[in-house]
Amino acid sequence: MKKIHWVLLAATVLTLVNLACSPSDLMPTQEPEPTREQAPTKAVEPTRADPTPEPTPEPTLTPVPEVETDGKGLEVINQSGADIWYVYLSPSKAEEWGEDRLGDDIIRDGEAYVIKDVSDGVYDLRAEDGDGEAIEVVWEMDLEETASLTITGAEPAGGMASLEVVNESDTVITYLYVSPTDSDSWGEDVLGADVIEQQGSYVLDGIPQGSYDIQAADESDAAIESVFNVDLSGQRTWTVAGKTNLPDNAVLRFEDDFSDNRNDWGFDTGDEDVHYMRPSGGEYCILIKRDQFTAWEWYEPFRTDEFVAEVACTLSGAEDASCGLGFGPDGDNLYWFEISPFDQTYALFLLENDSWQENLVEWTESKNIDPDRSNYLSMERVNGVVSLYVNGVLLDQIESQRFPTGRIGIGGSTYEEANGTACLDDLRVWRLE
Repeated sequence: MKKIHWVLLAATVLTLVNLACSPSDLMPTQEPEPTREQAPTKAVEPTRADPTPEPTPEPTLTPVPEVETDGKGLEVINQSGADIWYVYLSPSKAEEWGEDRLGDDIIRDGEAYVIKDVSDGVYDLRAEDGDGEAIEVVWEMDLEETASLTITGAEPAGGMASLEVVNESDTVITYLYVSPTDSDSWGEDVLGADVIEQQGSYVLDGIPQGSYDIQAADESDAAIESVFNVDLSGQRTWTVAGKTNLPDNAVLRFEDDFSDNRNDWGFDTGDEDVHYMRPSGGEYCILIKRDQFTAWEWYEPFRTDEFVAEVACTLSGAEDASCGLGFGPDGDNLYWFEISPFDQTYALFLLENDSWQENLVEWTESKNIDPDRSNYLSMERVNGVVSLYVNGVLLDQIESQRFPTGRIGIGGSTYEEANGTACLDDLRVWRLE
């Protein structure tokens, strides 16, 4: 956990300077999406969930030559204590479970059933009771020959968890995704035909304990709010606040997607401390070559007093590097908002007369920060209140009357490790008029 923000700076006033490129090996994992409207999501549309970090105990597959089948088959032995009404067996690479393999049959407790004509391959299997509730899910079975699988209905090691979702957003939650953190897709919607009304709640039981990413979405499947690396064990509650809308009097005055360098960001060469690269590949990157160092570049076209500023940022290189968004009159005076994805924390610093003051907001954890992908940082100042957002969700607010007017700065910081690269995209600045 970071504790100190050092006094070293990389950039002061750079007239009409904007952003630059990142080397190909420092490219972000995905294209970011605007966050005040829609937070970044996983790279794949919601599909069947991938294996959980703590899966159902590994089944034992044993040859059963005595089972006669029309070709290869899988014998399912039911020792779960409940009747199995539905069995879904699909290739692990498939995005859907497919059709029920039992048809009109039921595998009573203590009985066995052979699913016929199963080709060699790696499969996932889901056994359900008469209400469609999962009795057991088995992932990535290698079925080279006819084999048997015993369904016990045992809980994964570590037990099960429950999650209560409380909806305090201004939108009905129509879809809810609970995906293992190491999965690259959101998986299936767990609400089914249910919805979570405003001020309503929903309890999801029977979740294997582990680390999850969770997303609430509206009727169009647009993200309302997402949280990442959430440790589910026992009973947990997630209160969905949702993304904050722009003020009604916000007027977009500047935007740059860094598809070109019309705003003249960066330099062709760097120095021993920092390299401000020219924009390339739709982003502007700053390589900070030394540790304990902060670097930013100003957006110059106008000075503003009440505003909303937003930028997307992806980090690479130094593990503990941070993304930064600032506001102030010059390089010696500014608010500096940082997020640290590797430990999912944020802070607000104050630089006055070229000296870092006591932190306005100490390092604080937020699960809204995605540790693996691009994040949107937003800062708003209205009526003397500075508000901080990540991926559209309000994190913190402070009252401060410093700096009547100023410019927007974007960049990043290093701490224990050098050679951190902050790649920035989709800079937008609204003036409140």
